[in-house]
Amino acid sequence: MDGDTVVAEIVREVKDKNPVGRIVEVTERATTEIVGIFRRADGRAVVIPEDDELKRPVAIPENRVQPSAGGKPPKEGQLVVVQREPAPKTSKPSRRRGSRTKPEGARDDTAAPNRADAPTGRIVEVLGSPNDKGIDLRIIARSKGLPLSFPKAVDTEARAIKPLNAKTEAKRREDLRKLDCFTIDPKTAKDFDDAVSLTQLANGMFELGVHIADVSHYVKEDSALDREARERATSVYLVQHVIPMLPERLSNDLCSLRPNEDRPAFSVMMTINSRGEVKDYRIVESIIRSKHRFAYEDVEEIIHGGKHRYAPTIHLMMMVSLLLRRQREQTGSIDFDVPEAVILLDRNGVPYEVRPSERLDAHRLVEEFMLVANRTIARHMVAKATQQQSEKSSRRRRGKKPQPWPFVYRVHEKPKEADVHAFLSLLESLGIQYRVTGELEPDDYRKIMDIIENLEFKDFVEKVALRSMTKAVYSTENLGHFGLAFDAYTHFTSPIRRYADLVVHRLLKQYAADGRPKDDEKLRADLQSICDHSTAREIRAVDAEREYTRLKAMEFLAGKVGETYDGVIAGVTSFGVFVEITHYLIEGLVHVSELKDDHYDFDKENYQLVGKKTKRVFRLGDRVRVRIKDVSTQERKANFVLAE
Repeated sequence: MDGDTVVAEIVREVKDKNPVGRIVEVTERATTEIVGIFRRADGRAVVIPEDDELKRPVAIPENRVQPSAGGKPPKEGQLVVVQREPAPKTSKPSRRRGSRTKPEGARDDTAAPNRADAPTGRIVEVLGSPNDKGIDLRIIARSKGLPLSFPKAVDTEARAIKPLNAKTEAKRREDLRKLDCFTIDPKTAKDFDDAVSLTQLANGMFELGVHIADVSHYVKEDSALDREARERATSVYLVQHVIPMLPERLSNDLCSLRPNEDRPAFSVMMTINSRGEVKDYRIVESIIRSKHRFAYEDVEEIIHGGKHRYAPTIHLMMMVSLLLRRQREQTGSIDFDVPEAVILLDRNGVPYEVRPSERLDAHRLVEEFMLVANRTIARHMVAKATQQQSEKSSRRRRGKKPQPWPFVYRVHEKPKEADVHAFLSLLESLGIQYRVTGELEPDDYRKIMDIIENLEFKDFVEKVALRSMTKAVYSTENLGHFGLAFDAYTHFTSPIRRYADLVVHRLLKQYAADGRPKDDEKLRADLQSICDHSTAREIRAVDAEREYTRLKAMEFLAGKVGETYDGVIAGVTSFGVFVEITHYLIEGLVHVSELKDDHYDFDKENYQLVGKKTKRVFRLGDRVRVRIKDVSTQERKANFVLAE
């Protein structure tokens, strides 16, 4: 099934096409649990997967229809969770000498599907009926392997944790409780993992403090809490629902930097000059007391003239954030500003409003502070090796390249050449001639963003630019961050919702107390395992978030069938064009069969459909007006027709 790792045997070669093969062994299942609809066909039980990528029904033997955890067998049409059977052990590829290659187009019986190889499984849980309240969230969570509750041992451990003893901790931590610091988060946020402070020094420079919740104070390595957090690796945000990495006792209470409460923190105190450069810094375990809880909208109002006792500090912060941003842009850092669909749900989980997100000055302020903190931490670790090398002046080690300390970096490699070429070709088809001398650099992307700033297809091109890039991942090797144009970068600022950040905190503490580890190769290997797992879990979270957002978007559009909207062509294929409704940022397909005025050919190189007789062109980025024809929430698809 989709995503499985297999061994395949090439059956025949086909000129100018992919070879034809036969699967001979499934070595690893991509999905062990499948969510689907229970059906009976010809007296046999089957489950039809909800995931459109999983094309084949799963056969359920009669002795495996009863849920393994007990309970009643499912009824016709109910949603169930199926545990797939282990991959069968099959024969290795045949390597017969003298076998003839079959001519192109000849029938190949060896590649025919075998009914005995149909996927089978056991029902482990009955989720309920498709119309049950909240069932869509449970479907996506279970289909992606996202746990909706914590094991008993984890909950028990969380409840047993004692609150901070401020008097004791103040003796070993830097006491910053008198500092004017505060949190800035979304209105609906319940976990506050970062606070900021800013003071102007006597020499005219600024001391920016970024204070991060010290989750490692409560979550001890290899505890039940730690093992569960490591497995989850990240919190998952499904529209207005959160599947947290840590239990609520920690995420919303003990670790959260709530106003007027003493909290343990990890603080980066940075001295910044008028050019936005970090001239000095110190990293300290601290104890802080947030003075106020701001929402982004509150800060935005202050920036634009609203009154508040912390208004002078907010205005100073805004100025420093602009200095940091200018400094970042001068080094080629890319600043994408792509709006996303914001979906609002009622108490029953029904979407009642969809609108484009708005990026406020308050968002940019916090982003710049988090970026500079993460970069400072990463550079601090890169400097560790050089510093240690300079301290060892023996002839035996002199001149030897300093070895980096084991650490967790957030890396973003350069785009692949083919993706860059495709992006530049797209720009050319839109009438934008941009020549790259040598390798594409971050500054090239920034210049392109400047060129399209005031063009009507700006948002569309930014999305394509993002897709042309590689994905950022976690790694123990510092490969830099292409998009930000940073020589070193890490994730330090969100330990409540990202396990990688929690590990970074532990490493900083360990190195500050004990110096370089003796067996750093073992540590490096363990950290790389955490990096790989965290990256995989992040991808899983993004997939789940997109799928749930798509589902809710389709539920919303289902109530708009027949209505007409402006849109932009966001994709062109041989079977039609995908149009994104500008007002909602929701995409649907105008099938080529709906273009009834002509026969349209697909011009792949220029990303367009061209009418044979009329020469009418539909290309990427074109503005069109569409009417919603029909919507399938189950398939997460919408069909449009042109409104002209």
